[in-house]
Amino acid sequence: MPVSTGEKDAGYVSPMDTRAQLQKALNRIEAYLPGLLDSHPDPAEFWPAFAGEADSILDGAPAHEQEWVADRLESMLNFHGAPAP
Repeated sequence: MPVSTGEKDAGYVSPMDTRAQLQKALNRIEAYLPGLLDSHPDPAEFWPAFAGEADSILDGAPAHEQEWVADRLESMLNFHGAPAP
């Protein structure tokens, strides 16, 4: 395991930073979700709009975090009463 000098090497992202960045992005989409649902009550309009936001987070997540991101997205959709696809 590399020893940290307090400075991050170029290209190095620690798992905590990654999780924190993902959580921040997920918090943004969750804050945006009620308005998205209100502005797109038709599932045919809602899902493409949501997917545009969610896919960018999921695609940017490291492989070992993708299941966690998908679970968080599903939880927020259920919590906010998103329509079935």
